[in-house]
Amino acid sequence: MSQPINILWTGGWDSTFRVLYASIVEGRQVFPHYIIDFERRSSLRELQAISDIRKSLISLNEDAAKRIAELKITPITEIAKVADITKSYQRLRSRAHLGTQYDWLARYAKTNNIENLELSIHVDDKAYYFLNGKVDQPADGQWKLKDSITGDEYIFSYFTFPLLETSKTDMREIAEKFGFIDLLERSWFCFNPTHGKPCGICNPCIYTAQEGMGYRLPKSAKLRYRTRHFRLAARAPFTVLKKIYKKIK
Repeated sequence: MSQPINILWTGGWDSTFRVLYASIVEGRQVFPHYIIDFERRSSLRELQAISDIRKSLISLNEDAAKRIAELKITPITEIAKVADITKSYQRLRSRAHLGTQYDWLARYAKTNNIENLELSIHVDDKAYYFLNGKVDQPADGQWKLKDSITGDEYIFSYFTFPLLETSKTDMREIAEKFGFIDLLERSWFCFNPTHGKPCGICNPCIYTAQEGMGYRLPKSAKLRYRTRHFRLAARAPFTVLKKIYKKIK
């Protein structure tokens, strides 16, 4: 029998794909974790998506639904501080863009003694830059940081990356093949929903469009996405306008 997994389930496309694939196709027991940030407007939508997907999975595959354990929810404010991890994260961030979640997720895994917490980083993620060439893929298919890595990238050693060489469109094709695409489409991605729908201008919306998934944006969000540079320019000082012009030229 396949080993059980601990996974960060955000309610988004990538982690939802992994939860469904692991439970339906691999027959794994899944222990999902969710970190709630009360200051982020999308938190309730993410949790609602997770709840809807779990309920719908019962009708699709009751056995798979039973393999997904109760969602463990932890407030971000309750994650213990670990100075060394935060300092390493800050040094990495000074080299290239890296989301703040990699700081508190590493602290969460370390202080809760969670080994090999699955993160659904995929080939188009910004964090891929820090992992490329620094990971091994053991027989179980779980990409993991090489033991020889001793620099600040060590903060990734708390995780495994089952989707590292997979794209969002790959996930869609796989979900269609195994019959759970309808559930996957119920996932949520926008950080700043407008009237209950994706905004089109937050980073997750932008990445969704850029990674071949723009069909998931409603018409209003697509319009905001296409005109986002001009919206920013209208609020920006002249020095910023020149940078924007060069970017879209």
